[in-house]
Amino acid sequence: MKTKSFVYILMMVFFTISCQQDLLPDEELSAEAQTKSAITIPDGLTEGTVITTQFYSPSLEGNLVGDPALRNVNIYLPKSYFLCPEKRFPVIYFLHGMPAWEKMLMEPASFEIFQQISGLAPVDFPAEGFTQWLNQLIDEGGMKETIIVMPNAQTIFGPSLYLNSEVLGNYEDYIVNELTAFIDHNLRTIPHFNWRAISGHCAGGYGALNIGMRHPKLFRYVGALSPAHFSEAHFNQIALYSAYEEMVWQQQGAPAGPLPYSPFEPAKFMTNTVYLLCQFWLPNPQNPPYYCDLPYTYIDGQPEIIPELMARIDQQNLLAETKQFQKELRQLKTVYFDCGSNDELFMFPFNQMLDAQLTEMHIKHQFEAFEGTHINHLYERLAKAWIKLSNDFPDYEDE
Repeated sequence: MKTKSFVYILMMVFFTISCQQDLLPDEELSAEAQTKSAITIPDGLTEGTVITTQFYSPSLEGNLVGDPALRNVNIYLPKSYFLCPEKRFPVIYFLHGMPAWEKMLMEPASFEIFQQISGLAPVDFPAEGFTQWLNQLIDEGGMKETIIVMPNAQTIFGPSLYLNSEVLGNYEDYIVNELTAFIDHNLRTIPHFNWRAISGHCAGGYGALNIGMRHPKLFRYVGALSPAHFSEAHFNQIALYSAYEEMVWQQQGAPAGPLPYSPFEPAKFMTNTVYLLCQFWLPNPQNPPYYCDLPYTYIDGQPEIIPELMARIDQQNLLAETKQFQKELRQLKTVYFDCGSNDELFMFPFNQMLDAQLTEMHIKHQFEAFEGTHINHLYERLAKAWIKLSNDFPDYEDE
């Protein structure tokens, strides 16, 4: 009961190595994206640094909910990027979950809001700040120098699932077809799948695993922290909490339905969650104003799952996806994921099931169960994942 109450409150609120010559060709970037996007790197940098740029995604343009196609992207460049101007680097992409914005890893404010209002276990945000933490991880912690790319994939109601949606736009194409080409075109990357990894947390963990298994010719290494699973039991709970949210918020004069998401003013978390999930998994352009179907209805005030809609969602969850993409999964060199045994969003048993299923299918992978919750030990876990991914890359000189 304590755990459920805790969850409800949460839901309610809300350097030096020899330089290398370019041996691999850059991927092509569309003329439109080149015109509207650019990366500017300040002169005189000598330490690992995060730069922020904007990237225009044609795949997100014209979506039905009016979300922007121009997105911020934060990029960490290690110190050798500046000290060795001919050297090329592998890339790790990080897909955010909740808090849903590109600065999820860089600023503690949104985590602190959750903690203050809900009593959520604190995130171990590094006291020295994200950039210095990452510099130290490379200098002293065993991580190899790597470019880290952290794109914005926020939707109107919260985080992306990094899938293509006829309602929200094609987020999978945004990452796979456009952003990777943009990064390889503008930065000194090693533009080849042997030096490209994808990682993420929560919804971003789902996205990292999904994109990795769908696109092994682009990414060969995957690291997912607390990857999200949503079962029928989840949707039953979401329906109950969402109904109560609606009652409370309407008493305060808020309109019915989901509210635009802000990482600093989270509201109607459960209601927003079900709509953003369904705008990816059950899109319906003929059903305004939210352009999706929900997998349940209410009968006498109690939620009733609609079996045919729930079946469609089940086929898009990770347990089904890993069966569908077994051949592609076998091409991946690293499949790593973790989950806390006290995950407040009840993701732990499903990640245990995923571990068992991959083992049964003889898919090489590593699952780390830890004593903790959905977001605590986040930077400790992220360090472990990024150290592993960076060390799994082959030496570029040997290729």
